[in-house]
Amino acid sequence: MLPAIASLLSESDARTSDKMDVLINQIQNDLRSSDALRQTGGLLLSLQQSAAGRDVSAVARPVVEEIVTSPASAVCKKLAFDLLRSLPLPPDLWDQTLTGLRSDLSFPDPDVAAAALSLLPSVPSHLLPRLLSDSHAQLTAALSSPAASLRLAAADSLASVLARDDLVLLCHTSPPLLTRVSAWWEKIASLTMDRSDPVSKSAFESLGRLFQEFETKRMSRLAGDKLVGGDHSIAIRSQWVVSAVDFIWSKRSALIARSLVLPIEAFRYTVYPLVYAAKSVASSTVETLRKISRPGENQPATQTAAGDLSAEKLVGVSDVVSHLLPFLSSLDPPLIYEVGINMLSLADVPGGKPEWASAAIIAILTLWDRQEFSSARETIVRAVVTNLHLLDLSMQVSLFKRLLLMVRNLRAESDRMHALACICRTALCVDLFAKESVRRGQKPLPGTDVTSLFEDSRVKDDLNNVTSKSLFREELVASLVESCFQLSLPLPELKNSGTESRVIGALAYGTSYGALNWTEPALEVVEVCRPCVLWDCDGRTYAIDCYLKLLVRLCHIYDTRGGVKTVKAGASQDQILNETRLRNLQLRLIRDLREVHTPRICARLIYAISEHFDLEGLDPLLADDPDDPLNILIANLHKVLFNADSPSGSSRLQDVQAALICAQRLGSRNARAGQLLVKELEEFRGSGYADMVTKHQARYIMQVVKYVTNRTESKWVGVGEATGDYPFSHHKLTVQFSEPSAAQDRKLEGLVHKAIQELWRPNQTELSLVLTSGVASSTHKSLPKAYTLTGSSDPCFVEGYHLADPTDGRVTLHLKILNLTELELNRVDIRVGLSGSLYYMDGFSRTVRHLRNLVSQDPVLSSVTVGVSHFERCSLWVQVLYYPFYGTQSTYESDYAEEDPQVLRQKRSARPELGEPVVLRCQPYKIPLTELLLPYQCSPVEYFRLWPSLPAVLEYTGTYVYEGSGFKATAAQQYDASPFLSGLKSLASKPFHQVCSHFIRTVAGFQLCYAAKTWFGGFVGMMIFGASEVSRNVDLGDETTTMICKFVVRASDASITKQIGSDLQGWLDDITDGGVEYMPEDEVKAAAAERLKISMERIALLKAAKPKPKTDEEEEKEEEEEEKKEEELIGTDAKPKGPSTLFKLTAEEAEHRALQAAVLQEWHALCKEKALKVQ
Repeated sequence: MLPAIASLLSESDARTSDKMDVLINQIQNDLRSSDALRQTGGLLLSLQQSAAGRDVSAVARPVVEEIVTSPASAVCKKLAFDLLRSLPLPPDLWDQTLTGLRSDLSFPDPDVAAAALSLLPSVPSHLLPRLLSDSHAQLTAALSSPAASLRLAAADSLASVLARDDLVLLCHTSPPLLTRVSAWWEKIASLTMDRSDPVSKSAFESLGRLFQEFETKRMSRLAGDKLVGGDHSIAIRSQWVVSAVDFIWSKRSALIARSLVLPIEAFRYTVYPLVYAAKSVASSTVETLRKISRPGENQPATQTAAGDLSAEKLVGVSDVVSHLLPFLSSLDPPLIYEVGINMLSLADVPGGKPEWASAAIIAILTLWDRQEFSSARETIVRAVVTNLHLLDLSMQVSLFKRLLLMVRNLRAESDRMHALACICRTALCVDLFAKESVRRGQKPLPGTDVTSLFEDSRVKDDLNNVTSKSLFREELVASLVESCFQLSLPLPELKNSGTESRVIGALAYGTSYGALNWTEPALEVVEVCRPCVLWDCDGRTYAIDCYLKLLVRLCHIYDTRGGVKTVKAGASQDQILNETRLRNLQLRLIRDLREVHTPRICARLIYAISEHFDLEGLDPLLADDPDDPLNILIANLHKVLFNADSPSGSSRLQDVQAALICAQRLGSRNARAGQLLVKELEEFRGSGYADMVTKHQARYIMQVVKYVTNRTESKWVGVGEATGDYPFSHHKLTVQFSEPSAAQDRKLEGLVHKAIQELWRPNQTELSLVLTSGVASSTHKSLPKAYTLTGSSDPCFVEGYHLADPTDGRVTLHLKILNLTELELNRVDIRVGLSGSLYYMDGFSRTVRHLRNLVSQDPVLSSVTVGVSHFERCSLWVQVLYYPFYGTQSTYESDYAEEDPQVLRQKRSARPELGEPVVLRCQPYKIPLTELLLPYQCSPVEYFRLWPSLPAVLEYTGTYVYEGSGFKATAAQQYDASPFLSGLKSLASKPFHQVCSHFIRTVAGFQLCYAAKTWFGGFVGMMIFGASEVSRNVDLGDETTTMICKFVVRASDASITKQIGSDLQGWLDDITDGGVEYMPEDEVKAAAAERLKISMERIALLKAAKPKPKTDEEEEKEEEEEEKKEEELIGTDAKPKGPSTLFKLTAEEAEHRALQAAVLQEWHALCKEKALKVQ
């Protein structure tokens, strides 16, 4: 049956291919005919087949030769360029296409020139410089053409190209091109006032594209540009942005009037440029950009008063808002959204009003209510919650219930987490702000506390329902608690007014009187979220762990184990109230212990309460009452210790350990608790629930408790000290215990932490770093190091550097070719071959770059972009072919007054002689393996949890030499620049995250732990163990020390360690920039054997230096002499002397004492040096 089906499929494929061959032949015949109608039909048919996903690349050459490089109608030209944009062209066809494009740009018919301009955004980056320099006059004329269609095509095409990163790099290397591009941007800005509506709309859209590219670089990423953003690229873009902002701000009244007469579907393209210019001027961002664009020039001093400038800014911003406000009631949903989003950004500038934000948010929420714009539900929620802090307090509180219901219905988890993080942060801001306002004597506003988040009936029912299957309640509690922890950290400093300025202002206002004011909203959080400890979440514990961690933190801060403080003890009224609330909460949680449904949570809740509960404040008359809190705690401890129905072995072990620690803490703090717990522990030791380890541990705890209860006057120091720690989490060794609940907890934790981190501590972009750190910021990455690929005597000089983009998995090789001969080379071909995991992303071998007319000593740039398929060593092999005899054949030199089309086609298709090429093979350009890694940030706990479960292991040894003794280098590690890690200093700039480090002073060694991930998700962990060894060849007193490093690499896949181990010296060069030399294992063993031999020789010498053992007769004589001396001493002093402290040292003891003395002397010298430096 299967062979029959396979034969049928092969027959159908053969028939389909035959039909396509016939169709391609028909299209080629139509294109080669001189009939414009047949050519148009063939082009339309080709476009149809290409859109259907069929391969029509065979028609590319006839299209280029018969239509692009030959006279044809404007319709045929436009269709031909549209078809070429969808086809991969080989380099020779690109040359012919650009030749035809240059001639079409100067064609008298504007429609033909407009058709040619449509291909400009599709021209490869390495061909753009020559095209722009050859056709700059035609492009400038097209922007000023009397034909509206040509102006429209020029504005569209140039704006798509000029904002990209590749052109910014070209402008940096070519000042004439920068001057032309700046003039083109000024001309595009002036086209916003054009009399043609489509041209004006296109110019507005082009300026908006420039501003968006300056902020996000989205278009450059989509175009595949892989460049490093440095000071030069920001300066060049800033120059264009400042020019456009100045034009819009100076002509804002005219531009507002021009936008009002545009069609309604084109009006929304005018909104963003106007708002961006107004915001840049009002927030003074444009002045910073002006300094960045011309850092070396002195800015002209302004004579206008600052008050007049600020008044003009306020009036200008108000004019823009008054212009946009009526369009919030439009019937076009995209227009409402565009106007609302931009008005929200204007509400945050100096002089902005909350009314602007409230009007915009109400209009955006109306789209949700009308069920319009439904494809952007996540975008609507994100826009509202991100700008929620711009509203006044009453409106923020009124939106909490509605927003929670909207967030609950979002499908994407990341959007839901981000929205919850924004809502929780805003709720904490409102609570702090309202409480501080009440402290300052203002009237309290109802509904401003954090509990207002849970006023909705659905949310409240979810919170109090034990067996609900909703994940939303866990996400809400976890986000709220993690936001409280963020609130306890120092607030980030903001030097410019951004979207977060009002948030930081409200938090700083709310915490101005005390660093512990954040505990008041946190106390309300733990009170309102108390029912979460009763949840049955199918084994998930992340949200409950977060809650208990915050509870322990608050109890530790307020020292609840000491009871509620009094006014006589110096406590304030707020402190007394908060401690009373915490004590009542602890009592309610103790009563809730009987209803806890998750077995693992019972032990954790006892642990969280027992350390911080006030045992001395219990009523001794209620000692026999089963509802006494201590009796409830001990009864539940009994339940944990004698629970045989634990779901997994790991939970049982952890619960028993927690119960035993709680027993020790309770029993050592209270006598009655000690008596009851000793009985429980004795019963536990005698039962079958205790293994050998827990029996010994219970015996030890019983001894501690009995010791403390028998000596109430002198308690054991430190036995009852509170730590304030909550050591539990959902993390497990996934290899040993694979639980679905733990996996869901890890996923939820990752989502919550990512959303909280992005909101509270976002990573700054290059532009924001420049705006906050000033023009002279040194945080930008410079261009990578270039490597020479040719020899010193080669006729062509070639050097290259690469740029990697892990997001798209691409590597771009940038080459600079320099003609070192005195001749002008008419043609040079650059061939690039691949090895390893590199591939060409288009599937074609587009490995050749044709360069024309290389003048002597004039550098030419070229680039190749390739993809990376997997983690493997890879290289790019460059080959240069230059043709010294290119173009020697005679060409058509006669001028024709009226040329026949056939003669013209033959003239253009005639190709000059190539001649014999000179082949220059360059050195391979190797991509370091570290380029395929990304730093992976994780805690030491998570790192050491993952380390044993990584299956692939690789060990090797490396050495480097540094100056100075190992001890002095390790001591200087604390307070001075140390040469101790000189060989590994390059690791700081490599894509590794340093998890932890440990320095061992006694042997001058260290341990470093690094974590990384490959582009493709594989985990790589690396530990480096180092130990110093003093070199024997000391030259003129300059002491050098050899550091022997043991590298241990563990990975999640054996292929990773295989690639690293295939060239260990190359890997060490990649991660240390040549600072560490690989040492093979046989050399390591030989060096160890030599050190052992030297040690044995020294020991033999020391033994030989000992005196010879004496005979029995000599020993007897010495004893008799000593007895005589003692008798003489007794006779003279009449008092026998006590035992002497002097005794003879062995050689080993003498050596040990000498070493101790040397170490102390060295340490004393270092301390003196440090004291001198401090003074």
